[in-house]
Amino acid sequence: MKQLKDFFVNKKVSTILDTGTGTGDFIEVLKEVFNEARITGIDPNNESLQEAVKRFPEITFVEMSAEKLEFDDNSFDLVSISMALHHLPDIQKALNEIQRVVKPGGWIIVNELFSDNLNPAEEVHKMLHHFRSKIDRLTGINHNETFKKDEIREIVKASGIMVQFDFENPLEPISLAESNELDIRLEKMKLHLETIKARPEYDIFKPQIEEFRQAALKHGFQSPPRIVIVGKPAK
Repeated sequence: MKQLKDFFVNKKVSTILDTGTGTGDFIEVLKEVFNEARITGIDPNNESLQEAVKRFPEITFVEMSAEKLEFDDNSFDLVSISMALHHLPDIQKALNEIQRVVKPGGWIIVNELFSDNLNPAEEVHKMLHHFRSKIDRLTGINHNETFKKDEIREIVKASGIMVQFDFENPLEPISLAESNELDIRLEKMKLHLETIKARPEYDIFKPQIEEFRQAALKHGFQSPPRIVIVGKPAK
């Protein structure tokens, strides 16, 4: 991300914690912006971490919850959380923990997709994401629907994080009609649906797969833009 590179060009960042790292997608950005920093990634999902280890064998990954970071106070120059706010059971507790482990004068990066003012292709992605999140909640997995952009700003500010600046980071569209990407996503939706086969909601969700297919063929498929917020801990 050019905006992050430009902002941090003369700022020393040697140690980074990426919370809710998942399979390590945001590690790519961190390595590009902070190419000499030592990075640690944490996530409560061990299966995701195993994939992250395969992608980045040089990075330290630890199974851990963002709401209970097992690090001392003031441990990192920078802490990031990417595409994870809507997965957290207790967002404010996690943001408080993030601030606790950031060094005085250190930095916090929040990268989160938002759900308002989307183009038709981005709305198709939202259909898929909300399909998954609703089924996850039925099966006891904490997975909220995505927030609006201003809601994300307010969540961050409510934690006491002192926002320095933010920007939008749009992603390129994916042509589902010209590849097997649509079939892959449809198959994943079907597998996800099977997790609630014994529930009455199964028949409600099943037609949504065809609705998604038709919408994707008509409008295409594009991941919604992210809002990237850079701030300092409230201390």
